[in-house]
Amino acid sequence: MTEIANSIKASLLPDTSTEVTRQRWLTLLDLSYSTRQVTQQEIEMGVRALVIPASLTKDAGKDLLEVEVRKATSQIPGMARSERLALEQFGDFALTLPAEYHGWMGAWGKDVAAGKTKVAVFVDLAYLEAALLARLWDSGVLVEFGSPMAFFRRGALTDYADIHEAVGSMVAEGRSLGDEADRLAPEVLNRLQLYANVYLQLSSLYTQAAWSIDQDNFVIKTPGPYPFLSLQYWQLRDGQSSSEKILRRWRHQIENLLGRAPSHPNSDFPKSFAA
Repeated sequence: MTEIANSIKASLLPDTSTEVTRQRWLTLLDLSYSTRQVTQQEIEMGVRALVIPASLTKDAGKDLLEVEVRKATSQIPGMARSERLALEQFGDFALTLPAEYHGWMGAWGKDVAAGKTKVAVFVDLAYLEAALLARLWDSGVLVEFGSPMAFFRRGALTDYADIHEAVGSMVAEGRSLGDEADRLAPEVLNRLQLYANVYLQLSSLYTQAAWSIDQDNFVIKTPGPYPFLSLQYWQLRDGQSSSEKILRRWRHQIENLLGRAPSHPNSDFPKSFAA
């Protein structure tokens, strides 16, 4: 029974490659252009796409086009956690999209980017959630999957990802759900490890203060009139150079806090981070 259950579980995880999903995209666009019809197709398990070719948006009447779109949309199976994206609207949103946005679609991509060809993509976020859970479970990371934000917890530490942006980038680049999970999971793990390393480094250096983690903050407590300081560790997300600047500022804040704490005969507060 265990082997059967594991086999079923594995079969439900996204396992299509980006190469295959891109080829299916190109096949769908070719079919829609050649037939001059509203066309929909499964790109992979958990992802469906609907295309209205440029020739149809130009020549068909609005009422007829709406009927064709409703007919094609009605054929899309129900999804547990459906997210609908319109590719031609991506330029209107503050999404950090890849440099090759639409480039892999060739001439069709130019029509999509110009808004001549309409493309709606339906993504079942439950499949992305399952893929992330499978990749993060062995690392002790719990996933609280939501839209637009998903949160990832390991011990007292938490990281987050913007699922709208992740799925938008995935679709724009023609990436598969499995490959998107392969991209997101290491980023989450690296950030959680960074938070843990910084906490250990600071709390080991400034041992005279009491340290704790409260949601997205490192909390430092000392006796005296200014009893605590909170440092939001999500500020460390933006890369190495940014993290170094933030750490310098944090060290200054911590040393100011310790400098205001009541002195003790045997105290040995470090005067700098390098001390």
